[in-house]
Amino acid sequence: MTFGRLPIKPVENDLAIIPVEKWVKVDSPPRLKKKFRFRSQKLRNEFVKEIFDIELEKNHNAAITIDEDFVVIELRTKDIDQITEIDKEFSKTIDVLFKDIVYTSEDDL
Repeated sequence: MTFGRLPIKPVENDLAIIPVEKWVKVDSPPRLKKKFRFRSQKLRNEFVKEIFDIELEKNHNAAITIDEDFVVIELRTKDIDQITEIDKEFSKTIDVLFKDIVYTSEDDL
């Protein structure tokens, strides 16, 4: 093994592997937070539009910050100022959505 190099190439099936952060619990107020990175504004915008649809479906809102090719999502139940089961379910749905959009997009085929 050669030191100073990755043992694998950061490309899989001709698609760049995008590092994905984990959801973290943040205090004051308690919330779940995660940063998503995108290869294009088109994918970023598609992701955000889908989140808007999920918000309507679940009747639960996310705090969304968009900065160039990054989207930061924060989830909490504002009525009780806590992280609830709906926030946890929403976070899992967002993870599936991200994977679907980023790894199955027509832009990369």
